[in-house]
Amino acid sequence: MAWLFHDLALGNEELTEVNAIIEIPKDSMVKYEFDKDLNAIRVDRVGKTPIAYSFNYGFLPQSWNKDDNDPLDVLVLSRFPFVPGSIVPARVVWGLKMIDSWEFDYKVIAVADDKYYDNVQDIWDVHEKEKEDIYYFMQHYKDLHKKTIVLEGWDDKAAAIEVLKACKEEYKVKYL
Repeated sequence: MAWLFHDLALGNEELTEVNAIIEIPKDSMVKYEFDKDLNAIRVDRVGKTPIAYSFNYGFLPQSWNKDDNDPLDVLVLSRFPFVPGSIVPARVVWGLKMIDSWEFDYKVIAVADDKYYDNVQDIWDVHEKEKEDIYYFMQHYKDLHKKTIVLEGWDDKAAAIEVLKACKEEYKVKYL
């Protein structure tokens, strides 16, 4: 699994397309997480809040979010769940600025190669209800964990790509 994080490319040169590594499949209430020490995806916990993920959730290889000391997170939109550990090529469409337990925890939002999302190129192309669902989930999925979540709003595609570039550089500083 270590090769997933260190050897798999983050994405294309422009970072408009990325290789998402799925940790949590859509519709799951189990929190799986890539463990850098074990080089495996492990069960972190069963969700305490009765809300299932409405998207696939994972991380981006060769990226580092220095604020939460982890690879950059990615939400992958698709009509279908993907198996934990799978590599999903995805198109970056926007980002979510989030504070989780007082740490900046940015989320890149991308779409999989799914005909349902063919026309989605940026945040304004996504149905308002889907954005509401994502926002609600991210605001409340840790309510019963007694953790503080603050959502600071959406970023468009260009801003999300700038965050990706910065996290790619942070990865180089940390690991190369």
